[in-house]
Amino acid sequence: MSSELDALDKLIIRSLQSNARTPFSKIAKEAGVSEATVFLRVKGLQQRGVIKSFRAIVDPQKVGRGLSAFILVKADPKRYAEVASLIRDLPEVTEAFDVTGPYYLICRVDVPGKEELSEVIDKMGRVEGVLSTETAIVLKEIKENVGLSV
Repeated sequence: MSSELDALDKLIIRSLQSNARTPFSKIAKEAGVSEATVFLRVKGLQQRGVIKSFRAIVDPQKVGRGLSAFILVKADPKRYAEVASLIRDLPEVTEAFDVTGPYYLICRVDVPGKEELSEVIDKMGRVEGVLSTETAIVLKEIKENVGLSV
């Protein structure tokens, strides 16, 4: 996909990843093109799925979810699709990944505290097809991936 991106596309992506509220006029001035060109490029990047969405990044601690953890899930392969669907729909799960290795899913959960984390682990354990879980509590965030290098 990166081979389809020219220098202007990359400049737009870098700018919007840094601050999605950057005015198109500012990007246009930096790139030496018209604001309409930037608008059309952004629209094209969205249509092609390069830009998936624009959203606010919320600090979990500031909204009462000060405990983050990763829960690794082993599942019955025959029930995997059902397990993934049920776990994906848990409101405490903020990210979920289908992975290789001994686990089938890795889920990030953001909860108010240890009691709520225990409840989420229990909920996951009760999902038909979940064989086991392993949990790692986040002590501190070293790097948050909010953008890709393009």
